[in-house]
Amino acid sequence: MISFGILNVKGFSNLTLGLLVAAMMVAGPRAGAQQFGLSVTPSANSIMVGNSLTYTINATNLTGLVLNDVQVTNSFSAPFQYVTSSASQSNNVFTNATSVMFDLGQVGVDGLVQVSLTVQPTTTGSFTNSVVVAVPGTTYAASTNVVVQVTQVTNVVIQADLGVTMTGPEQVVITNDWMTYGVTVTNLGPSTASGVILTNTLPPGVISIFPTTNQAASTNVIFTFPLGTMTNGGSTNLFFTVEPTNAGVLPFSASVGSGTPDTNTANNFASTNVTVTNYLAGQLVAVTNSSQSYNPQNGLVEQSISVTNIGTNAVDAIRVVVTGLTNGLPNPVLANAVGTNAGNSFVVYAAMLDTNQSVNLLMQYYTPTRSAFPFTNSQLQPFAVSVPDLTPPAVTAVSTNINIYRILTLTNGNVLLEWPTITNRTYTVVYSDNVSFSNAMIAPPSITALGNRLQWIDYGPPTTVCVPTNTARFYRVYQNP
Repeated sequence: MISFGILNVKGFSNLTLGLLVAAMMVAGPRAGAQQFGLSVTPSANSIMVGNSLTYTINATNLTGLVLNDVQVTNSFSAPFQYVTSSASQSNNVFTNATSVMFDLGQVGVDGLVQVSLTVQPTTTGSFTNSVVVAVPGTTYAASTNVVVQVTQVTNVVIQADLGVTMTGPEQVVITNDWMTYGVTVTNLGPSTASGVILTNTLPPGVISIFPTTNQAASTNVIFTFPLGTMTNGGSTNLFFTVEPTNAGVLPFSASVGSGTPDTNTANNFASTNVTVTNYLAGQLVAVTNSSQSYNPQNGLVEQSISVTNIGTNAVDAIRVVVTGLTNGLPNPVLANAVGTNAGNSFVVYAAMLDTNQSVNLLMQYYTPTRSAFPFTNSQLQPFAVSVPDLTPPAVTAVSTNINIYRILTLTNGNVLLEWPTITNRTYTVVYSDNVSFSNAMIAPPSITALGNRLQWIDYGPPTTVCVPTNTARFYRVYQNP
């Protein structure tokens, strides 16, 4: 160990002093230290034969000494073509059939030198560059190997297979209903499609609710939607909500294209016909038959109404449209609505009502104040309709995909269900009067989860065809896609 203090030079000759100072400045290599720091980075891990490949080489002098004549040698395992090179100092380059050597000259203590070398492999296979940094005539050296895969050049054809499909509304559409249909765009590859554009065409007499237009047009309305880039196997789902203003068979269509060549244009166009009907014949009267009351169990204001068939024929099912609501806060919202007609929400009772027969329906409203609001019988508009298709998906005929935590009969005879949920996912309840679910029906509407657990109450019509106390009832719940 060498310790340094204050040197007292009094009494020393100039020669003696010089020798002493020189002795103090002599130091050997750093004991146990790494001799060079060496890193080699290729521009790619795999290239085509004949393409350029660049190596970036960094070498740091860690010996603790000033080194003269530092050399960096690149030895290649396969034939190559030298292209270009550069170095941070003394760019003296020497090449032969198998290697490229750089003579970098003197490198100071902790000095860093950088070399860039570009070559072109001329054969396929593993292309290994063995890099050595060293000082000739000494033991100071470091080395590493870098392997790059070289493949054969092929003629790559960029092409895709775009396709489009359409799905119509699930229920019968009545004039002025807000109906939603879906359009799915897919890319079956093999390449990525760029500049994908969907064209969606509405027939005459249809108002677009989403995206919005001002009025129904007398000619086709065409929307275009830029979808950007779509990778191989990618897909995009779009949903359109419209309002048909006239009855009849209405053709909807969609097409897709892009700036990438398409190998199969037969699937670039899709269409679907939607039948729009009017209300069925029938004479119905709807009146409120209870006051409004706040239900702390569900946070809704509830009111019972009575619908009576005063006509001479039975009706298959009933729709009650509620007018005078804006269907948005801060005004009351019909919380158990299953659809919208001409901007007004409605509920559906999916069972027959004979002449002179009545049925009570529970109307549920969400209001910010949680209190009663002005409402008159004139706001209830009942209509005769065909029975909606409430058949559940096939999966519920054999099993349920949600474990129901609790099924509890409340003091008023209603049944409470509770199950685990995922926030913002929707869930549908299915019920039946037998354990085999042979005649199962959906209880609309589906419910959106706001947390990790959800409670739902079966209170009877209009969500289910009768109150739970009137029949045995079994339940299943499934999560919507």
